[in-house]
Amino acid sequence: MFYGPIDQGCILNKTNQFDLPTLPHAHAAERSRMSDDQSLIKARYCRSILKVAAISTEQEARILLNGLATEQVTTNTSPAMAEAERVALTAIRDLAGYQHGRSVPQSSSEWMRAARAIQLWLNVHDQ
Repeated sequence: MFYGPIDQGCILNKTNQFDLPTLPHAHAAERSRMSDDQSLIKARYCRSILKVAAISTEQEARILLNGLATEQVTTNTSPAMAEAERVALTAIRDLAGYQHGRSVPQSSSEWMRAARAIQLWLNVHDQ
């Protein structure tokens, strides 16, 4: 397999994915933009999982929310993106914690808070 530089200094790691830390020629602003793009993908992922959890059984919803609650903040993002992501992930963790032992309708205010935080996270990228 080829692990050498390709396309503007990017290096494929052993899983055939680009390693951002191996972009020696990328400027800080470009790395931040790439990290913001990664954060956007994570926001879309979180929104999709939350939508699936909303139509799932209580047990399935708990499993999905507990999985989302393990997400970590993306590094090297712009300040606005970092704050929006932090708020959304905190809301998701709060929802996952509140969800234990409760049905989905009982946690609807927390559910809406998480959904709004994710939407605000997506909106930051669009600005």
